[in-house]
Amino acid sequence: MPTHRPTLILAVAALALFGLLPLAIMAWRITGDMSALSRLLDARTISLIGRTVLLGSGVVFIALAVGIPFGYLVARTDLPGRGLLSSLSWIPLLLPPLVMAMSWTVLAPMRGAPMTIWILGLGHFPLVATFVAKAARRIDRSQVEAARLVGGWSAQWRMEWPLIAPAAVLGATLAFVFAINDFAVPDYVSSVGPKFNVYADEVFATWQVDQKDAEAVSTALPLIALTLLALGVALFMRRRGSLASLAGGFERPTIMRLGRGKAPAVIFALGLLTVSVFMPVGQLLKEAGTGDTGWSIGHTAGAFSMALERCRDNLRASILLASAAATVALPVAFAIGHGAARMRHGKWLLAASMLPFAAPAILFGIGQISVWNHPLTQDFYTGDGLVIGMLLGRYLAFPVLVITSAIENLSPRLEESAAMVGASPFTRLFRIVAPPILPALAGAWTLVFVFAMRELDAAILVPGANKTVMFRLYNAVHFYRQDYVAALALVTLFVILIPGLLWSLFARKKMDVLS
Repeated sequence: MPTHRPTLILAVAALALFGLLPLAIMAWRITGDMSALSRLLDARTISLIGRTVLLGSGVVFIALAVGIPFGYLVARTDLPGRGLLSSLSWIPLLLPPLVMAMSWTVLAPMRGAPMTIWILGLGHFPLVATFVAKAARRIDRSQVEAARLVGGWSAQWRMEWPLIAPAAVLGATLAFVFAINDFAVPDYVSSVGPKFNVYADEVFATWQVDQKDAEAVSTALPLIALTLLALGVALFMRRRGSLASLAGGFERPTIMRLGRGKAPAVIFALGLLTVSVFMPVGQLLKEAGTGDTGWSIGHTAGAFSMALERCRDNLRASILLASAAATVALPVAFAIGHGAARMRHGKWLLAASMLPFAAPAILFGIGQISVWNHPLTQDFYTGDGLVIGMLLGRYLAFPVLVITSAIENLSPRLEESAAMVGASPFTRLFRIVAPPILPALAGAWTLVFVFAMRELDAAILVPGANKTVMFRLYNAVHFYRQDYVAALALVTLFVILIPGLLWSLFARKKMDVLS
C-alpha cells in the first residue's frame, strides 16, 4: 500500500538535512586528510578499542542478567505489584546518566571501569526488560499450554526461550550502543577517580585540542564501526521471533503462579529497583536536604527553591526545545515509519533513520557545526532552530522504530478498503492508520522528549544548547557541588517523567513506548 509521497518526501528531506548531511560532511572531510587515518594503527587506538568493548560488554552483561528475569516476571507471573514495578523500572532509563553518576560516585567507593559499567548497566537494563516483557506477552496461550502438557515447566521454557531471545538481544544491542557512545559518565567518573578513557571521551578530547574535523572523524571510526555492527544486529533481531505481527486468533498466555518462588522473586525485583532507583534518588534527596546542621525538610525546600530560582531559564529552555523536537519528529517519523512498514524496500528507510544514532553524539555535534557554522546561516546556527534540528536527526530512529512496528501489526486491509472507496493516501494515513496506533504515537513523542531532555554530549558543542539544564548540571557538578545541584537533578527527573504521568492519568490505553 503506497504512502503519501509528498509527505514522505518532506520527511526524508528532514532526515537528510538534519541527520544524514552532517555525517556526509564529516565523511567528506576525512578524504581531504587521509593522514588522519594513521591514528587507527596507534597503540593508544587499540587500547581505546579494548576499553570501549569492555565497557559495552559489561553493560550488556548487567542488562541481560537482570533485565531478562525482571521482564519475564512482570509480564508473565503473579508477582505482587508487577504493574507498578514495571512502571518504576523505567526510571533508571529516564534518569540522565550524569545524574546517576552523581549519586553512585558518592554511594560506592568504586571508580574507573567498574563504576562506569555499573552506572550504565543499571541505567539501561530497562531496554532489555521492556523488550523481553513484550515478547513474553506475545507468545500464544495454545503454544504455552501444549508445551507444558508435553514436558512441564522445563519444556515450556525451552519453547519460549527462542521466541524471547531475539527481544533480549535487541534490548542488549541498544544498551551496548548507548553505553559505548556515552561521554558524560566516563568523563565524570574520571573526574573523581582514576582516568578511564573510552572512545567517546577521546573523540571529544581530540576535537577540543585540535579543532580538526578529520582528526575527530578518524578517531571515531572504530566506534562508528562497533555501533553500526550493534545496530545491524538490532535490526536483524527485530524481524525475528515474537516481534513480528501477531497471528489471527491470538490469546495472551495465562499468568504463572510463582508459589514458593514468590518471595525470592519479590526480593529480586525490589532489590533491583532499590539499587537502580531508590538509592540514587534517595542520595540526591539527602544531598539536597543536608546543610551545616544535618538534614532537614526546611533545607530541602530551600535547595529546591534555589534550584528553581537559579536555573528556571535553563529548565524552560530544555522543556521548550525537547517539546519542539518531539513535536517536529512525530510527523516525520510517522511518514517514514509508514513507508518502512508498507513499501517494498521500506527497510532501507528504517536503516537510514538509525545512521545518525550510529555516530557518537560528540561527532554528530561536530557535524552540525560543520554544516551550519557559516555567515549565511549564523542566526540559525546560534539559535534554537539548530538545536531542534539536531535533536530531531539524532533521535529520529526511536520514533520510527516504534511507529514502524505498530503499523506492521496493523492489518493493511484497512487501508486497502479505504482506498477502494476513494480515500486518498493522505486521508488513509491520518484517518485510518493514525487512530489505532495512538499509543505508539504518544510513546514516540515521549521517547524523543525524554532523550532530548537527557541530551548532553552534543549539547556541549552547539551554542544554542548551552542554555539547557543538562549543560548547567554538567558545569555545576564539575566545578562546584552544592545542595541545590542535587535538587536541580531531581527537578529535571520530574520534568522528564511528566509526559508518562499525564498519559497514565488521563489515557485509557497503555502507552506503547518500545515495540
